[in-house]
Amino acid sequence: MSHTNKFIMQIGVCIGVIALLSFAIGIMLISSRIETYQDEQVDSATRTVQSAMQSTQHATDTIEHMVEMRLYTASKGIMTDLRGRDINDISQSELREVADQWDVQEISLWERESDDIVVTQSTDDSQVGLPSQDWGYWYTAFDQLMSQEPVTVEEGFALDNFWVGPISRAELFDHIYYKFAYYYDGTTDYMVNAYIEDEEIYSVSFESGPSEVISQIEVHNDVVEEIAVLNAPAWLKRDEEHEVIEPETDLPVLYGHMTLDISEDEEMVEAAWQQNESQTVDFTMDQNNYRKIYKPLDHDRVMVSVMNLNSEELLKQQLSWVFFGAMTLGVVCMLLIMRVVAKRAKRV
Repeated sequence: MSHTNKFIMQIGVCIGVIALLSFAIGIMLISSRIETYQDEQVDSATRTVQSAMQSTQHATDTIEHMVEMRLYTASKGIMTDLRGRDINDISQSELREVADQWDVQEISLWERESDDIVVTQSTDDSQVGLPSQDWGYWYTAFDQLMSQEPVTVEEGFALDNFWVGPISRAELFDHIYYKFAYYYDGTTDYMVNAYIEDEEIYSVSFESGPSEVISQIEVHNDVVEEIAVLNAPAWLKRDEEHEVIEPETDLPVLYGHMTLDISEDEEMVEAAWQQNESQTVDFTMDQNNYRKIYKPLDHDRVMVSVMNLNSEELLKQQLSWVFFGAMTLGVVCMLLIMRVVAKRAKRV
């Protein structure tokens, strides 16, 4: 082999090594750019959903406060109508008339019995005899009201002689949510409990708002497969005969939906929640490639986003082939040019 051919071969090897390194670097840059794009999509979706959650919370607070003040006015009026009446002299039909007059759905009257506070009269027969001793902070609020002390529980809304609990499901009624208000001013032996069905607040808070925004993101974004905002503590114990009494704290999935379940879900949700750091898992399901991102939010929420990687993988392959083809063509052209130059040099 002549020196010229050896030289050409050495140059070719060098060009080949440079081409391979360039190809590897190019693939890394393409992958990095695609991952950056995915991160931007998740961040954008997170900001949009968080903004919707804040707007919904403001709207809910406004509606809820209006309902609470309406119940306060009704409760004071009901107490005025019943004041001076012994509970044994108040019939259910009379109580129903008072409820209709003040535009509340039902009225229950509570009395102390030993170490409990119990419903002793109501427009609804199923409520009579209902105890409250095991109701946690609800019982604390009842006890403070009937002791004519300020209500100090953090949940709900309180005024003098009045407390209304957070939107909740009645113990005896499945799938119906109410606002329960309680009034006691010491002028009777019983506490007035007026309540109304509160589907409007429930709908605004948990069935529309952010959920509608999430649906729009999923429809118009090819990368985002699904999004769910989880109430982490409730979601992690959802299989333990979990009851939804107060949606704000008991609903496992607050907004969106989570259907692409994987075995790592519980571990990742708990890690995101407890460590306050995003977690990521890549997985394949039904021959589709996905990336699941668990992003911690405020108030024990975790946003779970599933990204469809199929289009990104296809784009990565296409760009890789284009890059590889361009590099190969470049190397071949360089070698041909060098070969031509070497032949001319030999003639000279």
